[in-house]
Amino acid sequence: MGIEFDFLPVLFGWVSLLLAVYFILYYKYIYSVVDPLFGWVFSTAFASYFATQVIPDTKDIIHFFGCQLALWIGFLIAYRPDSNSNEDDNQTDQTYTFSDQFLLRYTTYLLLAVFILSNIIIGYSKGFALFSANPTESKIADFQGGFGLFRKINWSAGTFVSTSLVYMYLLEKRKKDLLFLLIVVFFSSLDGSKGAFVKIAASAGVILYHPSFADKQLILKKFQRYLPLIFVIGMGIAFTVLIKENGDFSTAFLAFIKRLLYSADSLLYYYQPVNIAYFEKYTWWDYIPNNIINPIFGFLRLQEYHETPGNIMIDNLRLPDSIATVTVGPNAPFYIEGRIYFYYWAAFPFSMLLGYLYVIIRNHYFSLKRTSAFYFVFMGSVLLFSATLISDVNLAVTQLFSLAFFVIPPYIVVSFLLTNRLKINLSKLFKITKLLSNDIH
Repeated sequence: MGIEFDFLPVLFGWVSLLLAVYFILYYKYIYSVVDPLFGWVFSTAFASYFATQVIPDTKDIIHFFGCQLALWIGFLIAYRPDSNSNEDDNQTDQTYTFSDQFLLRYTTYLLLAVFILSNIIIGYSKGFALFSANPTESKIADFQGGFGLFRKINWSAGTFVSTSLVYMYLLEKRKKDLLFLLIVVFFSSLDGSKGAFVKIAASAGVILYHPSFADKQLILKKFQRYLPLIFVIGMGIAFTVLIKENGDFSTAFLAFIKRLLYSADSLLYYYQPVNIAYFEKYTWWDYIPNNIINPIFGFLRLQEYHETPGNIMIDNLRLPDSIATVTVGPNAPFYIEGRIYFYYWAAFPFSMLLGYLYVIIRNHYFSLKRTSAFYFVFMGSVLLFSATLISDVNLAVTQLFSLAFFVIPPYIVVSFLLTNRLKINLSKLFKITKLLSNDIH
């Protein structure tokens, strides 16, 4: 689907209309423009227009929007107004206690060192993606050939550390925590990611908009005042990458709009006859082994990684004599995963279930009142990663498992070293698991 400047008024008109519809549906669930859900709503408006242009059959277009509706119904069923930071006018009357903050501090510093070391090793061995000829491809290629471990460290440690540093700075105003946060931003930008500043802003938002910080309205207003600057810096990094890849600003701008549209590029590839035929052999029985178990077992080297549906779509469309060395396939959002594994009709309850699970996680985090500071920050990080559930479950499982694998063991070590006993309260985790079980049954 080509993009030209004379097409932009039509595109923006339809996208604005779709964005208004999605915003009406989701506005009460969004706590800020830095909420990952807001970014998803924005990109889904573009994706929805893209779907109407590239999906060949009307029944499949209906399926796409039916899955969108089912996802929203999942939100509606799971939503609790009292757990949303924007809904309760009496937040300051609540008492919030997050204990053992010194354990969180030393765990954060340990993980910061790991994060910095990981990036130095990548930079020394592969070079930093931002300075390569093709940053978009390099940020994938640099983590292949045995270097995927470092990508998972950057995902997990980077997100947890940035979220924790925001939390600790807001509580104690230590300048070194702010300096450390800038270091995380610096290294995150070097990996070629166009959304590095947005991710840091999301980490700040998930802390600031928690009800426990409702009495810090002055800080919140300052944060909101600097959001435009964060946006400008983030867009500056994004267009630096795009201009480097496309040659000039006008071409880079069209490439940016195309990327927004292509947030649903899996639709373009899936509905090719060769891919439809290929995925006909997939069934619901394959879903858990491929998308839940394999990302974990593959990381632990208990089995080989399975190729993701997005990569398979790309490989199936390559010419036999193709010499491509890096496969960068699209994500497989809920409407594609549902169609592949559960076929036409069962994709609707699958989409509803994912929406339900995502909101349950959000409810749990925003309802935290008394727990350890570590668990509070950890669940904030879980919330940030859980947004990926509606974009690609396989990726979400990979990120969430990496978070647990690389963050919890250092906390256990720090806890033993500083207190001679383990201080980790899993009662909240058991509580949310029980809640899920009760609601499902």
